Amino acid sequence: MDGTTEPIIAVLGHPIAGNPSQLAIERAFEAMKLDWRVMSFDVTPENLPVALHGLEVLGVRGILLGKNLVREAAQWAAGHLPDQPSPVVLDCFYRDPIFRSGPQGSASERSGLLGFDAEGHWISAQIHAHLAAKPDDSAAAAYVIGEVGRDLDSLFPEPFRDTLNQSLVDSDAASIPTADVILIGQIDADAVAMEIEDLSTMPSSSLVVDLSNSDVIAEVVADLENTIIHIDQRRVGMICQCIEKWVGKAAPEEIVIDAIEEYMAV
Repeated sequence: MDGTTEPIIAVLGHPIAGNPSQLAIERAFEAMKLDWRVMSFDVTPENLPVALHGLEVLGVRGILLGKNLVREAAQWAAGHLPDQPSPVVLDCFYRDPIFRSGPQGSASERSGLLGFDAEGHWISAQIHAHLAAKPDDSAAAAYVIGEVGRDLDSLFPEPFRDTLNQSLVDSDAASIPTADVILIGQIDADAVAMEIEDLSTMPSSSLVVDLSNSDVIAEVVADLENTIIHIDQRRVGMICQCIEKWVGKAAPEEIVIDAIEEYMAV
């Protein structure tokens, strides 16, 4: 890109300390034999629009955003990228000149940053794989505990989206035994015990997606016999999705996992 000596990826967070993403991305690039650079920056939510505009002008190839910045990133994109849908959260930006190469677009518009909900895309793929493997033809059903904090359409895969959304209408704890997918979001500490106790009625075949970012809930659901998607898996999936958007090739998942485990063990 103009203005850089090699492709640069920026990792933004607040706080940025303790974030293993830079190491994971660097290890992945090394394994893929890409001479790319990764830089991390602490950016507050109120300064994010300025930072994103500056990084776009400077020609960085992509941006990964920490969970405390994803809503502000979506708000910036809503006004900055009118040719894209407006999701609730965005955790990744990338460049794709072909996508915005209309005859009326200027060079800067064609090469601008595009937003992507990498974590949501990865979670949706996991839910799709889980439901596609169902041994029967019964309608797919979901149940939500707490506040997910994002548009469920970004998580529910297209073939099952209408059915899953319909199953949430007037759902209550009695719906848990028939749920194929359980989403756990932010939940009041006083309600955790009661809600988690309700999960004892769900079948072992249910997929549990923990979106709470809560150590308390993570410890409780870890004892379940179900397939569980937890924060570490979500982080790996998000990073791999971003790398694929940035470079156009699948990322080495095991390399990313090993790097995160190494970082967190220090």
